[in-house]
Amino acid sequence: MFGLTSTPRLFGLALCAMLALPIPQLDAAQGHARLRAQKPDVMKRQGLKKYEEPAYARGYADGLSKGLADGRSHERYDPVGSREYRGAEEGYQASYGSRDAYKNNYRAGFRQGYEDGYRDGTR
Repeated sequence: MFGLTSTPRLFGLALCAMLALPIPQLDAAQGHARLRAQKPDVMKRQGLKKYEEPAYARGYADGLSKGLADGRSHERYDPVGSREYRGAEEGYQASYGSRDAYKNNYRAGFRQGYEDGYRDGTR
């Protein structure tokens, strides 16, 4: 039915058909949103580096609880107004390295945790 010259043509048609099919992809925003829905300990077990970093993890947990409390009590959204955020030394140990680096990472985690908690607290 098909000769030797039609085999490359069939292969080319099959390849074009495969490339035309949509490939399901999870963009970064969807993936991050899905992971935020999980608790920090779950994220830590999955090996996500920033959640393994002690300052970020501690800040995230503190921010999550503060954000939940503020959201549930209908307080205004204000992650940087909390005492924990301003101090940013909760859980610091000298073995973690620079105190300033710890503070920066703690605050980054706190902001993310607060955002997640506040959103969940206002639902």
